Amino acid sequence: MPYCLSNLVSSKKIAFTLAEVLITLGIIGVVAAMTIPTLISEYQDKQFKTAYKKAYSDLNQVLLQSLAYNEMPYRSSKHDTAAIKAEFAIIKSGLKITKQCDEDSFYSCWAKGDTLCGGACTSGNVDDGIDMENGGPRPERLEANQFPFIDSSGRSWSPYVTDENIFVVDTNGLAGPNRFGKDRWIFTFANQDGTRTSSGYPVKVRPYYSKDFLTVDSFCKRPPCYYYTWLYER
Repeated sequence: MPYCLSNLVSSKKIAFTLAEVLITLGIIGVVAAMTIPTLISEYQDKQFKTAYKKAYSDLNQVLLQSLAYNEMPYRSSKHDTAAIKAEFAIIKSGLKITKQCDEDSFYSCWAKGDTLCGGACTSGNVDDGIDMENGGPRPERLEANQFPFIDSSGRSWSPYVTDENIFVVDTNGLAGPNRFGKDRWIFTFANQDGTRTSSGYPVKVRPYYSKDFLTVDSFCKRPPCYYYTWLYER
């Protein structure tokens, strides 16, 4: 008899109770809820970072090609409207255009979203009253032949204002989030020493800001804006 009882106990199958299964699933759900959003955000940031580097590379190639063919205009001063018109025409000719907009169709090429303020806005917290739509690029801050376009990669390009060599790109075009330091970036033409070209001929492209913004600024309204890190660091 003892043998039979022992044999019966040893052959009894071991299984989880319903409560144990539910507790385990609950733990898995909590862990997933904590980690999946972070993984998705990191993946999206990697895509934005890669697109930023590609836009920089393509714009730099356009500049180098224009210099090789003596097409780049001489900039007489920091505020040279004729120069920026010629510079932007070179950018358009170096990138395959799929859509060109004018003043009336401006937002068909450049989605509403973050703008750059320059001296038109004050720094501080967004909740304290920074006007997210005040600044550029906007139709009234540009002239004919300066309006944005979309290239064959789906990127939107535009000058910031009428007379300065500040160019902006939205690397995923009309799609969101339309934020500077995320899918929108700022480039300028520079001298050999890296300083912005105020007069003369540029030799390379660089980010308008060679630093990161971790707090709100008129050129970074939704920090962080990794203008330096995402381009130059791996």
